[in-house]
Amino acid sequence: MEISQIRREALNLWLQSVRLPLTAAERIARPEDAASWPPAVAFTKVEAGVNGFVGRITGDQTLIGLANLQRAETTQREQAAAKALEADQTRAEARREARAKEADLEGQRQEAEQRAGEREQKVEQDKREAEQRVTQQANKKEAAVRQQAAARKSAIETQAAKSETVRLRKEAEALRKKQRAVEAEGAVLDLDKAVRAKKAARRAG
Repeated sequence: MEISQIRREALNLWLQSVRLPLTAAERIARPEDAASWPPAVAFTKVEAGVNGFVGRITGDQTLIGLANLQRAETTQREQAAAKALEADQTRAEARREARAKEADLEGQRQEAEQRAGEREQKVEQDKREAEQRVTQQANKKEAAVRQQAAARKSAIETQAAKSETVRLRKEAEALRKKQRAVEAEGAVLDLDKAVRAKKAARRAG
């Protein structure tokens, strides 16, 4: 086995031993994307730096290539993590906007219901006022009709009273005339009796 290969294997074992605490934490945390887990990405950066450093010192192009590959992989993971974070932020912002929009729509709905309720109350109030006006007008018309009927009745009664007064006056006048005629006739009879009595007295004398 070549010395460079032994060196690489020893370096890899050492890096794995250094990574053991992180590996244990990774098993406990169970991240959804272990490769993009920030501590794992950070260690991969350290690992790439160690491999690159040892490779440059020893002239091991395999370690240098591995370091470059790890750096590229780390860059991709960071970009993926950044995109995932941006996507999460976008989704969170979308959810916030959706909740804000929902709250705004709910507020508009409540305002619309309140305005509809106020309009319904206004319509009901206008209806009651119109009914009251109609009732008042009907009462006024009925009162006017009663007043006119009372006036006509009063006028008729007044005219009847006048007619009755005239009739009674005429009857009284006729009665007085008749009484005067009777009195005049009685006076004539008395005078006739006196004349006859006088004539009888003359004949007797």
